[in-house]
Amino acid sequence: MPASRYARRILPHPDTLSQTKGLRWLGNYLAPRPWLWVAHRRRVAMGVAVGLAVGVIPLPTQMVVAAIAAIACRANVAAAVAATWLTNPFTLVPIWSLAIALGRMASGHHGPVATPEMLDIDWSAPLSWGTTLMAWISNLGPPLLIGLPLAGLLLGAVAYLVVYLGWWAVIRGERRRRLRLRARRSTPGSKC
Repeated sequence: MPASRYARRILPHPDTLSQTKGLRWLGNYLAPRPWLWVAHRRRVAMGVAVGLAVGVIPLPTQMVVAAIAAIACRANVAAAVAATWLTNPFTLVPIWSLAIALGRMASGHHGPVATPEMLDIDWSAPLSWGTTLMAWISNLGPPLLIGLPLAGLLLGAVAYLVVYLGWWAVIRGERRRRLRLRARRSTPGSKC
């Protein structure tokens, strides 16, 4: 099955999004703009790169920010939103370790990285959640704050290359398979 046909089959259609509560605005925006939804190699690769770059930075609304960034970059919005899910509690430690290492290299920080106390959120005061989380993250130190955007850029670039080259390899394999099939059919005496 061609890669673009497979991508079209697994991605939800803008009409489906326009009927989904909470995503209605996105479906209504995407319906007249098919270039933001098309399963094209460059647009999907860019969408994955944007989504992963945004997903690395701890934001409470990663999917919405990824969708807006994908619209601004003219990338595939569904791929951008889906790529934010690559950053989850299981991948948090390796990603933040990479971010701290990149931040240490960029800032020239050679001392120990501060380890903050346990995150203590007052769940009865939702307005304090953001400031508490930002204070906790800032206690991790400059290496993390500098390294998170750098890790997002690095992982986004790697994701772009992986998706783009992977899609290219699938297309090339499909073409070779079709050429071999065509050659077998055109060979005299072959039974197909």
